Formats: sequence, structure tokens, C-alpha cells
Amino acid sequence: MDKYYLIVFKNTMDAIKAEEILKKENLKIAIMPTPTYITQSCGISIKFDEKDWDNIKDLIEKGLITPKNVYVREDQHAKQIL
Repeated sequence: MDKYYLIVFKNTMDAIKAEEILKKENLKIAIMPTPTYITQSCGISIKFDEKDWDNIKDLIEKGLITPKNVYVREDQHAKQIL
């Protein structure tokens, strides 16, 4: 079972800013192309593990990261959670 979280953005600048912030917070992330099942978003997404969700959610609530959506993907299914 492969489970991960994915942040998608409205534009590349938001993605780059989020990457910088998450790296400063020493969170393990991976930059990846936005999957084809997610439409109408920036071509860059950030993948992260479930254990970091609470920290990332806190950064979003503080307005430091501005995602378009956040998804959780498990096996072949994706669910929008934000």
C-alpha cells in the first residue's frame, strides 16, 4: 500500500515559495510533476509523508503556504482533503 500526500498550487511561484518554507522547516518533501488526474493546476506539486501533515497544515493555516488543494493518495485512489 503506497500512501502519500500531495500539495498542488495555482502557480509555479506559490510552489517554489512553499518548497523553500518546507525545506527551512526540515520536512522531507519531493518536488514532482502534478499528476494527470489533477487538472487545472500548476505543473509542479509537492509530495510528502503522512507524518508531516499536521506540521504542513499548520503552515497552511498560518498563511505561509498557499496551496490550491491537498490530496491524499492511497493505492490508486486520490481524495482531496483541502
